[in-house]
Amino acid sequence: MSAVDCVSRSAHHYPGARAALIARLFPGKSDDSVRKELSGIASHKLGLADGIAIAAMCCELKTPHCYDLASYVAQECGGRFEPIDGAGPVVASPVDKVSKLVVETSHITSAVIEAMQDGVISDNELAQIEREIAEAEEVLRKLRQAARAVNAAGKPQRAPAIP
Repeated sequence: MSAVDCVSRSAHHYPGARAALIARLFPGKSDDSVRKELSGIASHKLGLADGIAIAAMCCELKTPHCYDLASYVAQECGGRFEPIDGAGPVVASPVDKVSKLVVETSHITSAVIEAMQDGVISDNELAQIEREIAEAEEVLRKLRQAARAVNAAGKPQRAPAIP
């Protein structure tokens, strides 16, 4: 998975997809040009500022995969991305997230086993494995958020301090 893949996946989930993004961010560009930039074609480069602008628009609406670029950059730099409290979509039950995590890890397992049948992992197979891992990381992030929300909901509310 690359930074362009992260932005492309976010853009795909934006309401109205590429057409809406072009109208808001790139009024002078053609649909074909933006499509090529989002696909990672060598002749058309997606700039960092454009990628961040797309990711920010997706984060405003809390679309699926809106935090992929931030997570990718943090991971590449040896860190971890964690949205601030109140950010992100409505949190579901941690149990629901665990069941989704099991599904995602089975997808990773299948991708690795399939790739290793010939004893070599090709570039395409590696890209598929990395996509599956990124999807599992997104589920893990949501699981952490759900667990923290349930934890916070179970704590008694503090009375405001009297000045």
